Amino acid sequence: MKIDFALNAGETLHVFLKPVGAARESVANLVTADGASRELRGPASDDFTRAEAEGLTAGPASLTCDAATTALSLVYAFDPASVLTSGIRTLFTTDRNRANTARHLLHLAPPFGWMNDPNGLSRAGGLTHLFYQHYPHSHRWNTMHWGHAVSQNGIDWTHQPIMVMPRPELLASDEKVGGVFSGSAINLPDGGLRIYYTDREDDRLPNWEWQMTAVTEDLVTVGPSSPVVSATPALPGFGKNFRDPYVFKGPDGLWKMLLGGGTETAAVVLLYETSDPQGVADWRFVGVVHEEPTTQKLPAECPCMVALDGEGEGLHVLILGLLGSRDEVSRRRNITVAMVGRFDGKTFEPLERFELDYGTDAYAFQGIAGDDGPFGYAWAANWTDVFKERDFPSAMTFPRRLVWKNGTLSTPPLETVEALRLPASPVAIEPTSPPVALRDGLGEIEIEIGAKGEPFELAFAHPAFGLSLGFDGKVLELHFKPPGTRPSPRYFIENIAPEKLRIFVDVGLIEIYVDDGRWCITKRIDSDEPISSVSLAAAPGIIAAASLRALRPQGA
Repeated sequence: MKIDFALNAGETLHVFLKPVGAARESVANLVTADGASRELRGPASDDFTRAEAEGLTAGPASLTCDAATTALSLVYAFDPASVLTSGIRTLFTTDRNRANTARHLLHLAPPFGWMNDPNGLSRAGGLTHLFYQHYPHSHRWNTMHWGHAVSQNGIDWTHQPIMVMPRPELLASDEKVGGVFSGSAINLPDGGLRIYYTDREDDRLPNWEWQMTAVTEDLVTVGPSSPVVSATPALPGFGKNFRDPYVFKGPDGLWKMLLGGGTETAAVVLLYETSDPQGVADWRFVGVVHEEPTTQKLPAECPCMVALDGEGEGLHVLILGLLGSRDEVSRRRNITVAMVGRFDGKTFEPLERFELDYGTDAYAFQGIAGDDGPFGYAWAANWTDVFKERDFPSAMTFPRRLVWKNGTLSTPPLETVEALRLPASPVAIEPTSPPVALRDGLGEIEIEIGAKGEPFELAFAHPAFGLSLGFDGKVLELHFKPPGTRPSPRYFIENIAPEKLRIFVDVGLIEIYVDDGRWCITKRIDSDEPISSVSLAAAPGIIAAASLRALRPQGA
């Protein structure tokens, strides 16, 4: 097997390879323009490991291997000096991990392989850094890595080298399950980041999941990891799930860590703290900061707590995913809840409770304080739609603000989403007009209601999915009918009289913001086919104004 490509001066090459059959190691030979030859080797392993070549010569290059003994999955190059602005150049992928370029054009999606939960959301070096759960070698969940992307505006993304690799022993044997699970990041005084994550290894005794930390000084590469919390708390009936460290500065000036877990009767959020200003040593268990009664024996996942600003000054919002939860009326699963309340550094007193997204395809939300107010991202998917035997391309939601106003929580999109708008003027959508076409299946729809409480319907034309947003005077519902016979949950909001809607249509994904994000409905559409047009139905006088804006792909 031979791969030909061009290199730029000083670039680094990352090659992911593994042995085939009885081979004890994997070997690939790199020849650069100066005639130099380098052997890149990987150990005996059931999964792909990473080999690296640095300081390469500019010009044509080739990478060869014997397909009988070595398999290649992924090759990319980058300039270490400029990668935060220039990103990686993908040189080789396979049919199993090649990026799906047909869908998720507006949203952050991985450059190859699988993506789930957002991790390590942070601002550093003038950029938003978003890490994520990642398996680079197929579009299916497997041994977790940390992917990495950066953005100047939170919308247009530049892909970075894979930040955190699993421990070699997890890659060495397919019998081991786990990897680098979800976590968070804090800023260091020198401009670097300290990351925290869960190291998961199924069947490791006495604890499957350890909380680890490591430092990235250059925001591209990471140093060695060490455990900070490896023992579960002594709580009656506490199970094996003990993960997703979210670290933040408490109101008392101490570093706090939230962890998700579960007992026999409740999903719980655990609170730890340390007096160590570096956030490394002496983490101690404070207590259970929140619990959700459940009979599922499943954990709370991906908890985060963010201080609110403006009218919310002095309040915090606690957000968590309830793995295994089920709304019996709508049949929706894995609900994400947000509670606004008072946090004194030791205890959390909830005052109001909200559902973060009624479409449930906004899971594992992670928020931070932000330079100009709290915001965060979620995984634009839900575990109920994941099947081991199917590829599952996915993306992140748009960034959403966390706004406390008039006693309620809203999560509108960050204003920078407007950077996606094309110069063309918006096109009016009239209830009496023919369907309005979407350019390349992308668009931003804005609707102002003139007569509150009166019915209307917005229909989306898709070749395989039935999709419409309807209001009957009391209930706003996204009617969603996928192909096949599998029943779909209902996605509705009761006792509502919306005044305005803002809807972003992407290929494979739709985000609906009602009344400036007071309610949200996010739905993944498992199709490479775009929504071709939209049409509006309402009695005269119901709709004050409705328009469609053309959008460009992110990064374009």
